[in-house]
Amino acid sequence: MFKSKHFTVEPLREWVSATIARWGEGAVCNSAIVDGGGATLVFDTTFTPPAAEDLARAAHALTGRRPDLAANSHWHLDHLLGNSVFSSSPIYATRRTREILLQKKDELAAELLPEALKKEVASLERQSRSGRPDVARNLRGILWLNYALLSAGTGFRITAPDHPFEGRLRLPTERKADLISWGSGHTESDAVLFLPDDRVLFAGDLILVDNHLSLGSGDPDHWLEVLDEIERLRPETIVPGHGPVSSLEAVESAREYLTTLRRIAEEETGSDMPERYRKYEFGSMFAANLEFLRSRKASS
Repeated sequence: MFKSKHFTVEPLREWVSATIARWGEGAVCNSAIVDGGGATLVFDTTFTPPAAEDLARAAHALTGRRPDLAANSHWHLDHLLGNSVFSSSPIYATRRTREILLQKKDELAAELLPEALKKEVASLERQSRSGRPDVARNLRGILWLNYALLSAGTGFRITAPDHPFEGRLRLPTERKADLISWGSGHTESDAVLFLPDDRVLFAGDLILVDNHLSLGSGDPDHWLEVLDEIERLRPETIVPGHGPVSSLEAVESAREYLTTLRRIAEEETGSDMPERYRKYEFGSMFAANLEFLRSRKASS
């Protein structure tokens, strides 16, 4: 079994494996390695080039081939900054994901500069030293992202997917592998990878386990409809964008999180995090999610 400091490899079926990001290292997101029969596919190329190189090596170790094609679930960099490692292969994503990334490319590149990263880290570390354990815990996820980038070095290259699709696409592999998008949810445009014969679904950030969802780039109302569509596929195994491998119960957990935050956002003064979410990672997202929902309501 291939070993990496950035992720663990979890076999799901004979020809399907998930890479599960190790806390504090450079992968950050979970990914898929699929032996499609004559072609190897990776879904979500991780956050840092060193982690992406390990993903490519893991794919070779598992399938006997370096990846022949790659795909992205959405435009957030923790799921596709590793695209640069796979730039010689076709990279699939929704048309809108490609458009957003190209529109934001210069802005995102500026955020990746060493001086910008060091400034962000210094600010977050000051906040973490406030003396409140809950603040330090809530910030450790966003600190992880910045530490991972600083550890990876410089010269990041944002590589946009070059094979856009709409709706549903059967990838050019012998074994059935479908990219499916129902439009907005976590972002303006999200895609999942579904392996219909194996009942395995890689959900990107539409579903997380033991992590706060992030609402600020998308449409929470339509997100609930997307969760219904995922349920209709009846996957037996669901790999979330972050967190351990799960099953259909993860869909219900995501639905509960969204409806709970929408209810709290309706309250004028309610802002306390429910006890059941206090163990979730990326705790800083809770306040950001409430602010997003309330500003959205105020502007409607």
